[in-house]
Amino acid sequence: MERNEKLIKTKLWQYLLPSIMMTAALQLGNIVDTMLVGNILGADAMSAVKVGMTVDHIMEIPGYVLGVGGSVAAGILLGKRKRDEANRVFSVTLTVSVLCGILFALLSVTSPMLAKALTGGGSLLRDVERFVFVTLLGAPVISLALQFMSYVAVDNNPSVASAYVIVSNVINLALDYLILKFTALGTAGAALSTVLGYGIAMLVLIRYLRSPKRMLRYVMSFGGGKDRKHPGEDAKQGRREGQAAGAFVLAFSTGVPTLLYMIFLTLKDLGLNTMIVRLIGNDAMAVYTVCTNVVLLVELLVGGIIGTIASIGGVIYGEKDYFGIRSLVKHVLLYSYAVLAVLLVILLVFPEAVVALFGITGGALLEMAAAALRIFVCSLPFYLLNKFMTTYYQSTEKTKLSGIVTSLQTCVAILPLAVVFLFAARAAGLDLLNALMAAFVFSEILTAVTVCIYRKMKYKGQGFLLLPKREEEAVYDISVVADLEEAERVPREIMEFCQAHQVDAGRANLLAVAAEEMLVNIIRYGGKKADTIDINLCITEDTLLFRLRDNGVPFDPTDYSADTGEYEIHGIEVVKNITDRMQYMRVLDLNHTVIEMKRGCRES
Repeated sequence: MERNEKLIKTKLWQYLLPSIMMTAALQLGNIVDTMLVGNILGADAMSAVKVGMTVDHIMEIPGYVLGVGGSVAAGILLGKRKRDEANRVFSVTLTVSVLCGILFALLSVTSPMLAKALTGGGSLLRDVERFVFVTLLGAPVISLALQFMSYVAVDNNPSVASAYVIVSNVINLALDYLILKFTALGTAGAALSTVLGYGIAMLVLIRYLRSPKRMLRYVMSFGGGKDRKHPGEDAKQGRREGQAAGAFVLAFSTGVPTLLYMIFLTLKDLGLNTMIVRLIGNDAMAVYTVCTNVVLLVELLVGGIIGTIASIGGVIYGEKDYFGIRSLVKHVLLYSYAVLAVLLVILLVFPEAVVALFGITGGALLEMAAAALRIFVCSLPFYLLNKFMTTYYQSTEKTKLSGIVTSLQTCVAILPLAVVFLFAARAAGLDLLNALMAAFVFSEILTAVTVCIYRKMKYKGQGFLLLPKREEEAVYDISVVADLEEAERVPREIMEFCQAHQVDAGRANLLAVAAEEMLVNIIRYGGKKADTIDINLCITEDTLLFRLRDNGVPFDPTDYSADTGEYEIHGIEVVKNITDRMQYMRVLDLNHTVIEMKRGCRES
């Protein structure tokens, strides 16, 4: 018997569609939202919203960074069966994010000053002021929304997270049309529809908040308290504050790649926009806009697939299920590049048709745009690889490496290369726009190569995924079908595996008994869905760590006491008596049971 990929692939498909739908809803919502403002209010209002979005992006930083970083950190902690710590991370990030939202709401009174700073007091001043005022006023709602969008998918409810994003965007677009068309609110209405969309859609979250599968709970134990009647209360308060600070630091440090992405993206846009307008011209700016929208299209089609790494990968990594990580990565890359291959064919064969979708329909500009697009799309395979590395390394506690990828890909590589390529092309009399597109290709390649060199120097002897080599793992890792006859072989193989690794015969026998009792329980009472069981035994220097993962009905053996009713699961009592520790988590909508026993060594 060997470990198979059935449960991992099942979870991937369970999370894949919601993740794709959530990403698509976000991207399409942004595009259509801008189109409605432009078509109903006019070009000036659309420009005002674009200018005001600078404040919106700054306002979203706390919620976005803490939401992404906190959810990844919480997923890893759940995988390590540290539920209390995961709850603390969830609670602290939620509190800090909402408090930041309230602070931004108070700053709404400064909207006239902010609008003047953004516009220089020009004709867009009033429209920008209205948009910024409502945007800041709705900051607490947006902050809360960003938190739940990140956490709900990790916490056994990917479909709810997807539904929330879809419903909020549908409400946003519907209100956009009604408010902009039939009221005089103008750009304030555009901001109001977004806030109301996220606020009203929170009714969808009732299903999550009442779900018995929910693992993350808001706790107040990290907070302060005024009543200190007991001598030890000050010490306890200090520990709680230290734990809260630690939870915040963990979430923030995990979210650093996201923070770097948002900062460097702003710098890149400012730098490239300036270079294009001043050195090449407005037509080139239009072509560059088409290319950035092609990247948005890639994100729409592939971003949801890669996003499953953040939802599933952190939990699996926390469990040290390296087989599962390898399997997940293999399928994510396979699906992502399959979709990208189809898109590349379309972009390379029909670039004129793609460009025409953005309003460039004829003349020299169409030919120029098509030629530039053909060069630009050569960067997309490397862009996808770098995007994957950012998400994967962030989800597997390699935050520094993820940050390096983000920094290089978003800003640090492209800006210097763009300057070099543009001035070299000008000196050689070559087309400047095509030179800029070539800079994008080389910047993605440079990012991938640089990260590869750094990884080999920093993590010598480790592979791309930075996981232990198979031959270095003292691990018994198999999957069995939920069948009593096949499961009977597991205890015998466990005994043989323990003997091969010098485990005391008595301890090995007790572990084999525990394994048999747990398997029989899952097979008999797991329900119709319990068709596969993953089994993992890891032998360390002083511990036997036995893990079971199944897709049966939720059942926590640690809360079980001798039955007097329908079920007779007395074997669990036996397991508790002969083992040193038993833990249970319901993660990724799977039962995860972990049994620990102290290891005894043979006498020579």
